[in-house]
Amino acid sequence: MSKSTLTLITGSVKTKQALHEQLEQLLGDYVQIKSHAADEGIPQSLENTIILCSSDAAYNRTNGMYSVNAEKIIVGKRTVHHEYIDKLLRIPEGSAVLLVNDDHDATISLIESLYQLGVDHIQFIPFRKGILFYENVQIAVSPGETHLCPSYIKEVIDIGVRLFDMTTILEVVERCGLNKDISSKISERYIRNIIELQRKLLVAERNAKQMSEHIQNVLGTVDDGILVVNQEGRITVFNHSLAALFHVIAQDVVNKYIEHVMNRRDMIEFIMNGKDDSKFFDINGVDVVIFRSQIVGENTIVATFKSVHQAFEIEKTAQREMQDKRFYTKYSFHDIIGEHVGMKECKQIARKFALSEHPILIQGKTGTGKELFAHAIHEHSMRKNGPFLAVNCSALTETILESELFGYEEGTFTGAQRGGKKGLFELADNGTIFLDEIGDISLTVQSHLLRVLQEGEIRRIGGGRIIPINVRVITATNKDLQGKIREGSFRSDLFYRLNVLNLCIPPLNERRADITLLIKHLITKSGKWVKLEQDVLEYFMQYEWPGNIRELKSTIDYMLTVCEGNVVTKRDLPSFLGQAEDSTKSEYFACESMLEMQEHAFILEVIKQYNEKGKAASRELISRQSKESGFALSPQQIRRRLDILESEGFVVKGRGRAGTKITADGIEYLYFLKSKHSMN
Repeated sequence: MSKSTLTLITGSVKTKQALHEQLEQLLGDYVQIKSHAADEGIPQSLENTIILCSSDAAYNRTNGMYSVNAEKIIVGKRTVHHEYIDKLLRIPEGSAVLLVNDDHDATISLIESLYQLGVDHIQFIPFRKGILFYENVQIAVSPGETHLCPSYIKEVIDIGVRLFDMTTILEVVERCGLNKDISSKISERYIRNIIELQRKLLVAERNAKQMSEHIQNVLGTVDDGILVVNQEGRITVFNHSLAALFHVIAQDVVNKYIEHVMNRRDMIEFIMNGKDDSKFFDINGVDVVIFRSQIVGENTIVATFKSVHQAFEIEKTAQREMQDKRFYTKYSFHDIIGEHVGMKECKQIARKFALSEHPILIQGKTGTGKELFAHAIHEHSMRKNGPFLAVNCSALTETILESELFGYEEGTFTGAQRGGKKGLFELADNGTIFLDEIGDISLTVQSHLLRVLQEGEIRRIGGGRIIPINVRVITATNKDLQGKIREGSFRSDLFYRLNVLNLCIPPLNERRADITLLIKHLITKSGKWVKLEQDVLEYFMQYEWPGNIRELKSTIDYMLTVCEGNVVTKRDLPSFLGQAEDSTKSEYFACESMLEMQEHAFILEVIKQYNEKGKAASRELISRQSKESGFALSPQQIRRRLDILESEGFVVKGRGRAGTKITADGIEYLYFLKSKHSMN
């Protein structure tokens, strides 16, 4: 049986070659195929053949030339070549793309075909001859007609000659009179190409999704808020940190316009049109700096929201690395938060005290910030380049305190360091020493301290050498020293030596107007972006705060640890707040000494800190930490105390190297211990 003849008529040689190859691949086994291009010239007459025109334009060139039955002429429909689909998929989403072809109707047809194929992530603009400029268009796509593209277009993508679609191939099969079996085989060949196209689309879609998820996961680990918007103001990236700041869900705001997510006109104006690189904003009570940059060529704006506290901490850490890591101040007057008139006056007086050389006695209830003032005074003084050393006198026994303050000579006692040890007064030479809880030192230590103040010299324990020193002394107490003088437990002559300059810090309940300011500062310092409900703020304003700022900080730490989401509610208040004397908590004091509670608080705090880093704390680790804290507990002593804490349900001990983890009850107990310590 002889083959039917199919004659292909095209406009250009390039189109003829591509379509002839397609027809040969699909029909070559069953149909004889001949091809002609109008650019080369087409035969004046054709007989005994089916004529297949590549387009309406090609048909118009043959119209009237051939005296054949109308059923013998087919005008083919074309679609994009599947091998070039991946080029289109790589174009950035939302891009305006000029689609260039030599025939307007064919251009519109190709755009419709691309959208039907699922290439709908970009906006196609049809090319028109005679139009030389298309606004906001930097990319052009053309099916083999790239020479028609405007010269200013930066990127031109050739997607090859369009091929005949399935309906055209089936029409050719029918006109050639091929039987059903052959027709089925040809359909399978064509569908195989479509399946390959679909596979590429699916792979590309999966890769794009994976890349999007990967980018989102990476951005999710960044502490800073990341926002990306296009020139129209539509959000393309909004990470989880930024979602927490604005109390929204990240997935819900992507593809929305920025004004529908952020209700701050000044902020939107800066992000979209700002001339400066950065600007300060207060967002939901959080101080942030927004850094703005624009990606050249993409009409994309990137805004980075950085916590002011984190930026300050980074700068302060860099400065500290340049200083002596052992003896430096941690705070300045800028760290003392307060706008109340009493606190402002206190800071003003402290600044004046800093410029003198006289001893200073800082008085105030526990947790009011006495140590912050001591640091700030040194930092503001003429001795700021000298060492600053602080010691809590109530945390050490008389013997240990003496050896720490005045040092000792070699062989003074068992375990003494070889060569002896310098005391804090020696180490603080030309600087400042801060003695906290001065009201708790023994009469023996008081007499030694008085000599230092009177003579400006010290003598190490066990030694006979007099060592001159030049040290400014700042002391602090929450005790009534004049009452202790009347009782005979504090020397009057020492009191008058220490109390040359007196600074009295007001308690928190006398400056309630600062509570909101302090809460904002503590939350910002935590690095978390959360908001306190109004009823919590009202409760805080009414509460007496016997532990002052220390108790407020412990309460905020507790609530930030246990709260869910980005809002702190009254349900997150610790149960012991304002109830330190209830029966449940009183049981702790019935069975524990103050030292035991301090040890338990230390152990639980170490475990909590390591748990927050995703690590468990071993006995050896806790023991090493204790040697730096003044407790010096051995691993065996740690084990006994962990047994007690585990029996109360405050910790869970793992086997072997699994370490220990703190429980929810343990966290509550820890904050209770902190608040109780602040009230003593």
